[in-house]
Amino acid sequence: MIMAGRITPEKITKLSMCEIFVFGSNLKGHHRGGASRMAYESFGAEWGVGAGSTGKCYAIPTSHLTIDEIRPYVDDFIEYARSHPNNRFLVTRVGCGSAGYTDEDMAPLFKNALELYNVTFPFDWMEILTEDEMISAYAFGILPEKKTVKIPKAITDEDLKQLCEEYKYVIGSRMLAAPKPEIRIRYVIDRDRFGYADFGDFFFWWTGDLYVWTRNEEFAEDHNQDVVESYFGDECSGRGYCCHAIFAGVRTQFKDSKGDYIYTGDVIDMELKDGGAKYTFALGTLGNNEEGREAYYAFALDNHCILPEMCRKMTRVGTVFYQLDRCEYAVSIPDRCYRFQPWHPDELTKEDRLVMSQYTPNFDQEVWKYYANEVLGIEFNWRK
Repeated sequence: MIMAGRITPEKITKLSMCEIFVFGSNLKGHHRGGASRMAYESFGAEWGVGAGSTGKCYAIPTSHLTIDEIRPYVDDFIEYARSHPNNRFLVTRVGCGSAGYTDEDMAPLFKNALELYNVTFPFDWMEILTEDEMISAYAFGILPEKKTVKIPKAITDEDLKQLCEEYKYVIGSRMLAAPKPEIRIRYVIDRDRFGYADFGDFFFWWTGDLYVWTRNEEFAEDHNQDVVESYFGDECSGRGYCCHAIFAGVRTQFKDSKGDYIYTGDVIDMELKDGGAKYTFALGTLGNNEEGREAYYAFALDNHCILPEMCRKMTRVGTVFYQLDRCEYAVSIPDRCYRFQPWHPDELTKEDRLVMSQYTPNFDQEVWKYYANEVLGIEFNWRK
């Protein structure tokens, strides 16, 4: 995918897996010259197909047609681009070659395609289509749009997967100007190393595993190109390295006593407003935001739960990301929270879990190693 905003390159010599070459044609589909000939010789446009999808191209008839006759074909193209959000459509100077029209004649026909982030335009067309200075800057990908995307009050693991699927093109192409959810997640880089990523810099693959984009050369060997091409249907050239990571929670709107944001999967010392009772539990997400049932952040117990709103004071003391397995299948945050406060007794004590939570993220399986960290005074950076 091309990363430079919304501008079609002046010279197109090759297409990525997701890119579509949009050119002006004639109804007979005789691709003899200009962009039409390039489409036929280089990008698989079929001889005799003068309108619509053909090969790695999309043909818009312009030769020997009036502007009013061309308009429906342009509208059809716009709807086609809208219904194929994971393709990138490179619009050339359609109709401005042998058809004899000017840029000023043709560009306005594509006005409704400006709202589609997967459509690019020639530089001159973009200037025509965006007369207002601020709109022009936004359309060229220089300024972000002043628009927020509505998201649930409590984000579930499933919400994140669905949002990544919905904004797949924006994530793969790194369209910085596109409006997208304001969500920040935490993930495990390695032992004693958490990382953080904003929406647009991560995605969840079909298996539920998390992948994070980075340009850090430290992770070059961890790049998963097969995953990129399978998920995005494109090489996503220039996007950086795609690295597998263990999902470690989403940032909530709540802050602790030190003013730090609380993430799902955090272990919290809490003091309730009503009666001042004190507990230590892990914060997760309950509900599913489906069928009108709104999800919510909560400390889930065996037969009830405590809401953050019920707390007078909350202090982060650790996380549930202990005894991790680098090769394990994706585990949901609620399931990890249940391990910290299990509904049924197991071989671990509450003290064991609390000590382990303070030395996270951690892949050690033996409980005694966590106590050894405590005895030796070793500090982990989970708060950072």
